[in-house]
Amino acid sequence: MNRRFFSKLALRNIKSNKQIYLPYIFASIATVSMFYMMIALMGNKFVQTRNASLPPMFALGAVVIGVFSFLFILYTNSFLIKRRKKEIGLYAILGMKKKHISKILTIESLVTSSLSITLGLIVGHLLGELAFLVLNYVLKFGVKMSFPLTLKAVMFTIGLFVLIFLVTLIYNVTQVRFSNPIQLIKGNQTGEREPKSSIFLFILSLLLIGSGYYLSVTIDNPMDAIIYFFLAVLLVIIGTYFLFISGSIFILKAMKKNKKLYYRPSPFISISGMLYRMKQNAVGLANITILATMVIVAVSTTLAIFLGIEGTLDNQFPYENQLTYYTDDHDLEEEIEEIKKETQTIGLEVTGTEMYNYYTLYPILQKDELAIEKIDYSKNDLFNVTLLVEEDYERMTNQSIDLDSNEVLVNEQKITYGYSTIRIGDATYQIRSKIEDPIKKDENLKKEEKLINSSMIIVVESKEILQSIIDYEVKTLEIEYDSPMEAKISWNTTGTPEQKENYTRKLEDVLSKKDGSYYESKELMRNNLYDMNGGFLFLGMFLGLLFVFGAALITYFKQVSEGYDDREKFQIMQKVGLDKNMIRKTTRLQIIWMFLLPLVVAVIHVAFAFPIIQKLLLVFRVTDTLLVLECFAGVIVGFSIIYGVIYQVTSKIYYSIVK
Repeated sequence: MNRRFFSKLALRNIKSNKQIYLPYIFASIATVSMFYMMIALMGNKFVQTRNASLPPMFALGAVVIGVFSFLFILYTNSFLIKRRKKEIGLYAILGMKKKHISKILTIESLVTSSLSITLGLIVGHLLGELAFLVLNYVLKFGVKMSFPLTLKAVMFTIGLFVLIFLVTLIYNVTQVRFSNPIQLIKGNQTGEREPKSSIFLFILSLLLIGSGYYLSVTIDNPMDAIIYFFLAVLLVIIGTYFLFISGSIFILKAMKKNKKLYYRPSPFISISGMLYRMKQNAVGLANITILATMVIVAVSTTLAIFLGIEGTLDNQFPYENQLTYYTDDHDLEEEIEEIKKETQTIGLEVTGTEMYNYYTLYPILQKDELAIEKIDYSKNDLFNVTLLVEEDYERMTNQSIDLDSNEVLVNEQKITYGYSTIRIGDATYQIRSKIEDPIKKDENLKKEEKLINSSMIIVVESKEILQSIIDYEVKTLEIEYDSPMEAKISWNTTGTPEQKENYTRKLEDVLSKKDGSYYESKELMRNNLYDMNGGFLFLGMFLGLLFVFGAALITYFKQVSEGYDDREKFQIMQKVGLDKNMIRKTTRLQIIWMFLLPLVVAVIHVAFAFPIIQKLLLVFRVTDTLLVLECFAGVIVGFSIIYGVIYQVTSKIYYSIVK
């Protein structure tokens, strides 16, 4: 047999099996193009120079897409080779040697992989230009960008997918090498035995998922949420697989024991059919559930981060500009006058100001004493106290409090303090009253700071008392460097947004020359946030699209595979009197089961993940809970509609096969 014969046979096989080969090739082209785009964006010069956070972000996306592509192509290939086993077995019975069959499979793999990689790179590059237009709109670049064809990205993409397709070829060849012709002919007809119920596996699944849920709902600190989030995700993913493998069997067997339900034509066929192949179905359902959860979480969180930019800016900057001093040699009144003069020279006016001195302690709260001891500052959940001076408090609140030297005001944030006195160092102070936070902030930000910033604010009578507390800390902890109180000046200005942005850039050049100070502005931060958070949104949408695509293809291959598995059974049933309406009714029950279960479990996963996701969003200073809920609700509804369309289309394909 010559090479030309094998090539013709391989091409004919692809053409005759186009119903399963075309979706496989389409899926491969899509994954190649997505991976190439992410790699190209990661190495794009404009992206690298625009914001330092974007290349690592796209690198993470490339890793996720690469891993997903590997698993996804192997998964879809397993459906494809299952449908080909009977055909391959016939070749063996007709006298073709296994090495010849392996050669045909190799040629088929070369054709499909070459086509997928070549078209994937072309489509990826064309879509890359479109992706840059979207990126430009989302990030508000406003400048011309290019998406050049980079040899490094092309070679990296080719290398990865050659490896992936090589693994699939090895898997396909081993299916031929280690099976006899009879096994191959019956391979797509050999269903799995009715699986045994495993109470241990079912309990383990509940424990794993429950542990992930527990981590999500009990963690309060955003820094801890970052650490434990991936552990919770891993527990829930493993638990989901075990739940579908074991829990679905329990449910089906319970339904089977219900004689009134089971011994009717439609439930009898659907329940027994699903139970018979439940191990295969369970893995597919678990995959769809996990992909659905990833879509909802990825798109919702990145959408909330992007839509919350203005709220984040308002929270972080109660005023448009703020200047922080880290030295003692400053007079706030003089400093604000200099700022007003500089603002006038630029052509704007200062319209509102706030200024105060402060110092932050990290003591240990022991009953009614703030004990100053050496502690581990690397801990995420430190107790900290912000100390303010009476004159600054009166200026900010327009209230006269007239404290004595032994009196303080207390604002409780992270803790509830139940004593009438408080001891700091060598002195004991009477608590005059508990106050509201004197520093102008959004209410949501106050809630956030209870989690990640000050545990308590204390107002003392004078700078001298505040300095005595600082001196005591320096002496007690044997601090060798100066530990001065800090100061902050905040102000607004007149002008249009364009004038304010120009103002902040000019003022930044002037104030950067001042030693021991740090200038921030809402306008400058707005550009940085749109760069970074827009990149997150782009990545979230990109991964969301990939996961939706994966769920659609898995659903399609599952329906096609099960359709062919069920066709002969339904044909036999039609011969013994089962009409087409009964077939439709029977398949509808199975389709509803397959459709609702992954979606319902995914929504439950997202509901329990919401608390830990909220903590993670606090790191991005997204504190608007209603906004986050709206994003999640909108994405869930949108995904449900898309998922419903997918099942409507694939169920018609399934019915067209079985009827």
